[in-house]
Amino acid sequence: MRLAPLACAVAGVLALSACGTSATDEDATRAELTGLELDLLTRSGTFTRTNVDLANAESKLISACMKAKGFRYRAEVSAPTTESDEELSLNRAERHERGYGLASQYDSEKDAAGKGTNDAYVAGLSKKNADAYAEALRGGATDFREMRLGGGRNITFSARGCEARSRTSLYGSLDDWVSVSYFPQNLNSELGPRVEKSPKYRRAMAEWRTCMRGKGYTYASPDAAYDQLKAAYRARGVTAASRDREIAVAVADGDCAAEVHVPSTVLALRRAYAQSLPTADKLQLRRLTAIWKTAADKVR
Repeated sequence: MRLAPLACAVAGVLALSACGTSATDEDATRAELTGLELDLLTRSGTFTRTNVDLANAESKLISACMKAKGFRYRAEVSAPTTESDEELSLNRAERHERGYGLASQYDSEKDAAGKGTNDAYVAGLSKKNADAYAEALRGGATDFREMRLGGGRNITFSARGCEARSRTSLYGSLDDWVSVSYFPQNLNSELGPRVEKSPKYRRAMAEWRTCMRGKGYTYASPDAAYDQLKAAYRARGVTAASRDREIAVAVADGDCAAEVHVPSTVLALRRAYAQSLPTADKLQLRRLTAIWKTAADKVR
């Protein structure tokens, strides 16, 4: 696999000035993040609708590209949601159906009916044609590149094929697509420890624990509930009882989080703490938000 560095780095890989931006004193005085920049950083507000628009456009471009190469590829088009940020975060309908989605990770029975339309199409091809399909979509084994994020996280992606061509068409370059897709997430994750130390967050979690005790559960946090259920699956596998418990805990967790507005509290804290991020990170986020908005404007 050939790994090439990105031209524009993130989170300590290369200096921000390598991207054509420098953190001058003048920049620092106007580095207050805008609402749109906070939306991209925290994946909230206008992010959801914009993300759907861009994903739909990318899927349609891939479909046209694959058709030109002689393959069928069904574009996956999603309708924009009308749910609030909190409703999207809680995803309560999914909790009632699948809990946290843990059982499927440990269930040895694979449901072929769960495959998407494109996967089912590829499954019906000969090995030769399936290999040609994969190369048309994502290039060959030597076409991959790597982006190094902070904290030892790496993102590997193909620089060729219909996916790469479609992303380049939308964002101007693959470097910018990868940066827009992952830099804000990585930066947002760095705010987590500050959020968890906040008195507002701790009060919300205390109320969540009280609510959960009223439903018969004594987990310290949603993460603790998730981890304990996961450990149980790992130790004993999937049974009807363990699957039912996962769903019951996930539903109770979602109901209590909604009752005390845990997601809204976390989001408000993230957006507030983001204003004290290092100036270099905020300037990079500003640059990426402009690229993101330009891409969205193309498809609307």
